[in-house]
Amino acid sequence: MTKDLTVGSPMKLIWQFSIPLVLGNLFQQMYNMVDTAVVGKFVGEDALAAIGSAYTLLDKVQVLLPRSTRRDTYEFVEYKRWRVGEVWRLGLFTLTDPYRTVVDIARTSAFRYALGYVDGLAREYDVEREELRAYAQANCRGLHGIARAFDVFEHMDGRSDNGGESEARAAMILAGVAAPELQVEIPRPGNAGYYLADYGWQMPDGSWTLAELHGLGKFEDEAQNDPEQAAAKTYRAALMRDANLRAMGHNVIHFKLSDTYEVESFGAMMCGYGIPTTKPYADSR
Repeated sequence: MTKDLTVGSPMKLIWQFSIPLVLGNLFQQMYNMVDTAVVGKFVGEDALAAIGSAYTLLDKVQVLLPRSTRRDTYEFVEYKRWRVGEVWRLGLFTLTDPYRTVVDIARTSAFRYALGYVDGLAREYDVEREELRAYAQANCRGLHGIARAFDVFEHMDGRSDNGGESEARAAMILAGVAAPELQVEIPRPGNAGYYLADYGWQMPDGSWTLAELHGLGKFEDEAQNDPEQAAAKTYRAALMRDANLRAMGHNVIHFKLSDTYEVESFGAMMCGYGIPTTKPYADSR
């Protein structure tokens, strides 16, 4: 079902759009908390440290540990951001550095989730694809699933702005949608700057088909004291931007991350907009 976001009250539409995203994030956090608690209680502290470092690798590492001998009481121990040459230890356990952590995720996780960590390593630590490949060849040869990790590395792109954009791009690749350009800049008339789009495909006639992934961040402005007013202002600006881009001969489409969960349907939707196709990625996971 298609919802026309240009018809009706802007605030009502924004709330209808955002509530499912908030609920989804809450359920994801509950999943992480339960997973962490189960691993800590039944597997051990070492495995728990690894789980914590994987969840929050790209900002800070958080490790959930028992507060006392009571296994149902936990607290967070927070580590600073990793720097080259640093080694993190928890008792006798050595935490893996971001390179090894990303390699392990890429070789053991589904492609649509692994790509976000690979992109994040490039974005947050300025790691190039060949640098990661060289690390894996030197330190991880022979590990189970290492071949599929190298396949994931081929799609590494630090221009992906966040994990959601990486997951949506992974769904495109899985669906056989041609890999898009990221953070596409379309010059405004009169040298007045440019319009920025999450994804873009240049058509044979020179025009662009641009795609925007919607999330709560699209409608937030920390400089505004009134969130509702800021959201409405941002929403109106987005509508005006889309209208200007279409007047320039470009096509603009919008989608939510939930639209990508059914990969085949998502691919059919994108193809319906005339976006080029290629051979779907065969995820061995």
